[in-house]
Amino acid sequence: MSRRTDGSRPSRSIPCVLGSAFMVLAAAIVAIGWLYNRNYQQHYRAAAESQLSVIADLKVADLANWRRERMGDASVLFNNDAFSTLVSHLDSTGDAGARKQLRQWLGQIQTAHQYDRILLLDAQGAPRMAVPDTPEPLPSTLASDACESLRSGKVSFSDFHRDTPEGPVRLSILVPIFDTHDARGPLGELVLQIDPGVYLYPFIQRWPTPSSSAETLLVRRDKDDVLFLNELRFKKDAALKLRFALKKGNDLPCVKAVSGQEGIVEGPDYRGIPVIAAVRAVPDSPWFLVARMDQAEVYAPVRRHWWLTVAMVGVLLVSTSFGLALFWRQKQARFYREKFQMAEAMRASEARYRRLFETAQNGILILDAGTGMVVDVNPFLVKLLGFSRQQFLGKKIWELGFAKDIIANQAGFAELQEKKYVRYEDMPLETADGRRIDVEFVSNVYEVNHHPVVQCNICDISERKMAKDALRRRSEELALANGELTRFAYTVSHDLKSPLVTIKTFLGYLEKDMAALDAQRVGNDLGYIRTAADRMSLLLGELLELSRVGRKMNVSSEASLQNVVKEALAMVAGHMAARGVKVEITAEPIWLYGDRPRLVEVFQNLLDNAAKFMGDQPSPRIEVGARTADGLTVLFVSDNGMGIDPRHQSKLFGLFEKLDPRSEGTGLGLALVRRVVEVHGGRIWVESEGPGKGTTFRFTLARTQRKST
Repeated sequence: MSRRTDGSRPSRSIPCVLGSAFMVLAAAIVAIGWLYNRNYQQHYRAAAESQLSVIADLKVADLANWRRERMGDASVLFNNDAFSTLVSHLDSTGDAGARKQLRQWLGQIQTAHQYDRILLLDAQGAPRMAVPDTPEPLPSTLASDACESLRSGKVSFSDFHRDTPEGPVRLSILVPIFDTHDARGPLGELVLQIDPGVYLYPFIQRWPTPSSSAETLLVRRDKDDVLFLNELRFKKDAALKLRFALKKGNDLPCVKAVSGQEGIVEGPDYRGIPVIAAVRAVPDSPWFLVARMDQAEVYAPVRRHWWLTVAMVGVLLVSTSFGLALFWRQKQARFYREKFQMAEAMRASEARYRRLFETAQNGILILDAGTGMVVDVNPFLVKLLGFSRQQFLGKKIWELGFAKDIIANQAGFAELQEKKYVRYEDMPLETADGRRIDVEFVSNVYEVNHHPVVQCNICDISERKMAKDALRRRSEELALANGELTRFAYTVSHDLKSPLVTIKTFLGYLEKDMAALDAQRVGNDLGYIRTAADRMSLLLGELLELSRVGRKMNVSSEASLQNVVKEALAMVAGHMAARGVKVEITAEPIWLYGDRPRLVEVFQNLLDNAAKFMGDQPSPRIEVGARTADGLTVLFVSDNGMGIDPRHQSKLFGLFEKLDPRSEGTGLGLALVRRVVEVHGGRIWVESEGPGKGTTFRFTLARTQRKST
């Protein structure tokens, strides 16, 4: 009986232990779930507040910058001698030229900066000019604001307003205009009217992430009310109409913003729905910005996460109870199950090893560590080297021809046995068909069933070596490109500086000549400025075209040399006819492959260049053809023109290089030709025996073919 009692004690005590363990685990699971959910809620709320703060800060910065830009536009015209002179001419003489210049100037400002309308008023507030010139009555409030601006003598910003109760919302910038030469007093007022619906309202309403309730509000204080300045997402026609009283107990975020609060606030919005908002004051303005989102949207993921956590805790509790209930029943069978599992694990391990061995993407060779005989080889090595499996098995490692550079004899294998580990990073192996491939060879000695074996891992590193070589070539190309970029920046800054200096110089002359009212000299000054600007525009255009080569490519296609050259000749036919140049094109069946428009540009530039520098040649002639050299098809464009001094040939393809400064063009043509040729995998060079002996440009292009007819 005592034995029965002793034997039953563990069975009665184990359920108590398991029950206690379940209570502890359940309490821990519930506590961890609660803490985890609370931590998630805090982090999620912090992330939402951070997002609102970032959006509010970005929009406030952009609004402040927008106001500075608009005031900057006004400051350009305020006390502007040239502008005041045009207005004074308009007032004193009614000069049609001055009116045209003034309208053109204002039109450019209106178009460039998206102003809704620009008005020019006289000193009494009467309209003198409008851009665009659409009939529209002048609001009395605008006339009075203009007179007040003239009296103050400062640029002023007229905030959001409606000229009529149902009229469009506008902002205005008032710029007083004074005669800066003879101090005759005010000449008038320039009014820059802004339609906020063009940029400001879309910018304010735009939200950077998908949201069903988020929006941005712009408000200001209007006496004892907070006035909404922009259109709202959930209330139409609210701008300058929707307002709330500034009274104690009003918890609207917009009221808190106008009352001086900043940061994250909570409260009902204009719909009465609880929201979380970031409120900010817009610097140098009466505006306040509110970036808000419904609390229901903010906490929706938190609620979903809470229910998910509850479900997970419930599942864990149920799983724990079932696990502990099954523990006792499984205790008696554990020993036998563990033994069975160990046997299964051994079989599974052997199966996994065999699958890995058979499917490995590296060659594996298994040797007997005592004899060096091959006992197994995986399919990848058979395929890699091209030998059959039977050619490996039963042979010593040093008897395999491909391994002679690794283990040449039995003495070499003895060294491998002694070291236990050998690694060669870059070894050549010869395949069955005589090819040599580069491999990484690693061997290890280990025991299988108390018997030592050698596992040799052979990895094909040919692609790795090719990638390494490609990386090295790329590094060299980048180094060359960096050097070319440095030279490019120096050359461009040098050649663009000349027209800029011309423009700056004649702007000074223009200012003096306009003050002296010398129309002829003003015209001359403008002519020089226009010529310099045209020169700069031409340089920038060709630089842009050069930069596009290699980046913006057309679809590659195949075309015959004759068709490409004929298309290029059509582009320069006038130049050729004027010089009486005879062009001879080879009849060989040469076919080019690449970006056809770019290839046409190559021949167009070379043909135009040859015709341009024919000199006094009485029988000008250009030959286009191809030769074969070192297995490559070399194309050429040869002429009997002026020729090139060998001393200057090295810099012929540089940027802005012109051997004759008086010639037409910018000096970018041959640089463009070289760039196109290099993008097509070729190179270009020039040959000339000297002045008067003609010039030949030779170049290669990848994928150029000679086809039999």
